[in-house]
Amino acid sequence: MIHDLAEAGVARVERTTEVCVVGAGVAGLFLAHLLRGHGLRVVVVEAGGRASLPPRDYGVECLQLGTTYRGAESGRNFGLGGTSATWGGQLIRPSPSDMEERPEVNSGGWPIGSAELNGYYERVRRELRLPESANRADPEVCREHYPELQGLSSDFTLRLSEWLPFGARNFAQLFRSEVEGESGLEVWVNASVVAFQSDGDSPRIRQVVARNAAGRTLLIEPSFVVICAGALESTRLLLEHDEASRGTITRDGAPLGRYFADHLSVTGGRFRCLDWNRYNRATAPVFSRGVMRTPRLELTRSAQERYRLTSAFGHFTFVTHGDTGFDVVRAWLRKRQGKDEELRQPYKMMGRVVNDLCALAFWRWYHRQLWISRRADRLLQVDVEQTPNSGSRVFLGEKRDALGRRVLVIDWRVREDDVRVACKVTELLCAAWRSAPLQHAAGLTPTPPEGLESIESLYDVYHPTGTLRMGSKPEGSVVDANLRLWAADNVYVSSTAVLPAAGSANPTFAQLALTARLADHLVKMANRPAVLVGAEAAS
Repeated sequence: MIHDLAEAGVARVERTTEVCVVGAGVAGLFLAHLLRGHGLRVVVVEAGGRASLPPRDYGVECLQLGTTYRGAESGRNFGLGGTSATWGGQLIRPSPSDMEERPEVNSGGWPIGSAELNGYYERVRRELRLPESANRADPEVCREHYPELQGLSSDFTLRLSEWLPFGARNFAQLFRSEVEGESGLEVWVNASVVAFQSDGDSPRIRQVVARNAAGRTLLIEPSFVVICAGALESTRLLLEHDEASRGTITRDGAPLGRYFADHLSVTGGRFRCLDWNRYNRATAPVFSRGVMRTPRLELTRSAQERYRLTSAFGHFTFVTHGDTGFDVVRAWLRKRQGKDEELRQPYKMMGRVVNDLCALAFWRWYHRQLWISRRADRLLQVDVEQTPNSGSRVFLGEKRDALGRRVLVIDWRVREDDVRVACKVTELLCAAWRSAPLQHAAGLTPTPPEGLESIESLYDVYHPTGTLRMGSKPEGSVVDANLRLWAADNVYVSSTAVLPAAGSANPTFAQLALTARLADHLVKMANRPAVLVGAEAAS
């Protein structure tokens, strides 16, 4: 049930619970759903309100140093559902090598292996209601739909991502019956966490304190606390706790707030179609058992070692300009997700829109693929993993917000080595295309070197990682392999910030698998029966 601290009839509300989840976004609502399924008492506190809105709408700001990080404003939301109200819903597992030590790029690897998460990925798919039949093996789908991409280059391997249906992307809608009903889940909105209280030097958090702008206070006494407030806000909360507790987190050398990274994206080239049907068949997303899947060419581990590159991939994107049937369908589907999209089209465009809608329907039915308008700009997009850098960090500034909390300062560093990786991967992809039969389907004009060899040409894609990295020792990490804060016995973190290396995959699928693993761990710690999967089930 949803409670609004701004509407509380008393100045102080007190609650006792087994688990306090801080943040009602992707990880917070997913974790609460899993824990409630095992009967645990859960209280969720959310700084935003019932609507998922950008930070500025809730008075949240960040100060910026270094390269401007767009994700501080455009890449996150506060309120029920968090960024799930606006994200694309793309899911793909990290490659096993992304989680291993890669000394040539100073990447230390994850404290858990890829195989340990396999069962949890399948569990996430089930909980998000993806059909079992959609999970066909990549090689099978690739052979059927993308034979020309498969043999493009030995430096790249073809993998497929899958996309959640629009109706399942907003987690506030997906789990609405639990959030709004009588499931026993208690959700408090307009409740910003201002402190974690402990008894003296105790390594346990005894109380979570939340307030709103009017001064109403929510006091929660939990057995366990899980911080799921997004990468930036989760880091800010722990930076404040570290300061208030005289360095309990950082005294052993934990790199709290450091190694801030994102994927970097650049347009590597533009396609000019010579055979539109062939190009569309060779590169467009495919619908496999009702789920859209997108091809991507990932740099192989051997190529990474040979050229001393981080993980990276190329993919085939397109840009429309609001004048196609695709724009109409996308706007309607985004409304289902909760976005405020404009559906109106000028009357003079209706004939074109109707033709496009018919083409979309035909390609979906006959080819089982997404139809791309001939008026769209077709691009080769290159995304690369940043090289780990402890100097890229976030920290607390002197400025305070309306609740007296220190504002976060982002000092994001994009280095020349990151630019080198983007340039080299673009070069390899363009060379592979020009030497392949697909060059007869579309000519590729590479982006000129001056368009690649500058830090300003690269931009973040809202995949923040690293600032709360997990590891096997407290001096080199902030949380352990179970996502528990080294400095506190009962505090955990579920955020993309715990990933010590992002690899080339969108991080949300890995985050959700880690969250499912954390749910089983918490159930076990609370002495409740759990349905365990993966390595824990075998142990």
